[in-house]
Amino acid sequence: MTTDGATARAWFTNCRHAGIEGLVVKGADSVYTPGRRSWIKVKSRESTEVIIGAVTGSLERSDTIVAGLYRSGVLEIVGRSTPLTTTQSRALGAVLTAAGPDHPWPDEVSSSRFGASRDRVALVKVEPVVVGEVLADTALQAGAYRHPLRFLRPRFDLSPEDLQGRGE
Repeated sequence: MTTDGATARAWFTNCRHAGIEGLVVKGADSVYTPGRRSWIKVKSRESTEVIIGAVTGSLERSDTIVAGLYRSGVLEIVGRSTPLTTTQSRALGAVLTAAGPDHPWPDEVSSSRFGASRDRVALVKVEPVVVGEVLADTALQAGAYRHPLRFLRPRFDLSPEDLQGRGE
């Protein structure tokens, strides 16, 4: 705990490597009140790149991207994005191609994989050739992002090979 703004900013920046997800900002005499949002959580997010390996929804009107990274030569799911904007969905629909039968991911996954219920989520698998820039918080669980990613844009200047070693 600190009342010094400079110290709080230093913690916010320097403690990411320790898995600190962010800071809670509140009044010094404020007490937790269930059901009220009187405290502010400031999440630490950083820009990173992932491979778009699938989408939810349809190829032409994607709802979210499903992100992957290579680990030991295998493309593994590391997260899912928040809902895409209409503009993002249309732009991705123009550059993503349906995957062939050798895609390593299942046709559907448990939504608990994305922090939700026990329902199943259908994946529309795509050729894992498009790299996407996302905003991700620092919270990882078993090498996957615990919270949804925010898709920013495709990175046509990068290839999946450029991301080698990031998932290790």
